[in-house]
Amino acid sequence: MRKVSSAFPMRFEVSFSFLAVLGFLICTDRDGNALMCLLACVLHEAGHLAVMLAEKMPPSLVVFYGGGIHICGGSTSPAAVSAGVITNILIFLVFGLIPWEDEKIRLFGVINLLIAAFNLLPIGELDGKLMLEKALIKAFPPEKAMRYSDICGKVALLLVLPAAVTLVFSGYLNFSAVTFFFFLMGVEILEKI
Repeated sequence: MRKVSSAFPMRFEVSFSFLAVLGFLICTDRDGNALMCLLACVLHEAGHLAVMLAEKMPPSLVVFYGGGIHICGGSTSPAAVSAGVITNILIFLVFGLIPWEDEKIRLFGVINLLIAAFNLLPIGELDGKLMLEKALIKAFPPEKAMRYSDICGKVALLLVLPAAVTLVFSGYLNFSAVTFFFFLMGVEILEKI
């Protein structure tokens, strides 16, 4: 862990689990789709960081770990929270909807749309949960808002897991996607213990 510069107060940390997952993907991904997913995730987080820096409220730490990229601290304004999803949707509009000759370019757009949809889930550390909590706190007392947010997260998991399993068996998703959803469910359960 080291500071990049005094003008750029964020620290970046790369864990071994991130390098292990990246190495595994490079060795097993023959089509380059995993690297496009990684690029879409990095662009998502760059959207958050751009708004946080524009608001002069940068995070203290950005952690690359086996489950993704986590921004610690920084602005939690609605603009900063939604910036990652908006970035992915804009990329989808440019790369996914325009009839490019190369299918890989269109696939990159669709991957960005899927990353945006995934991050809108009201589960764990995803943007959707923070957006939902902010909206609920405006409508209800904080205790009720948190309870409603927890209920929404559990309902989302109950809907997403069977859908993911169905997509795996019909050939639209790979097994690692379902494994990641079970990981999210485990994180939700461990947070309550």
